[in-house]
Amino acid sequence: MNTNYSSNEKGFRMKKHVLLISIVFLLLFAALLFSNRAIIFQRGNPLPYLAAAMRISEDTPYAAVDVGEGVYLSRRGACPELFDAFQEKSGAAFVEQAGSGYLFSDGTNRYVISSEIYWGRYTVWTLPEIMAEQ
Repeated sequence: MNTNYSSNEKGFRMKKHVLLISIVFLLLFAALLFSNRAIIFQRGNPLPYLAAAMRISEDTPYAAVDVGEGVYLSRRGACPELFDAFQEKSGAAFVEQAGSGYLFSDGTNRYVISSEIYWGRYTVWTLPEIMAEQ
């Protein structure tokens, strides 16, 4: 068996090995990505949520998410600043928490702010449209 390959054959074999290794890593990455699909893509396109997460700081504990009116993101847990802003805007007072829903009432209308954990680090808040009204 002749193992003396020309430089063209060595280059071709090297490219073939690199291509094969690249395909294997791509498949492994895709498998990892889609095995965590519920976490990564649980609310669709993650880019607006990442942009909102970058705007959160000590001075700004929550940020609007550009996916529709009334969607906000905060660090995981309660966000009293968001509740205060809602109460000021709506004139409603906090009534009670029922699971992931926070109930508010102004005596005539009832409002629900719902929450869900996002990526294990953040909370997504869905507020009534009254917050969008200026």
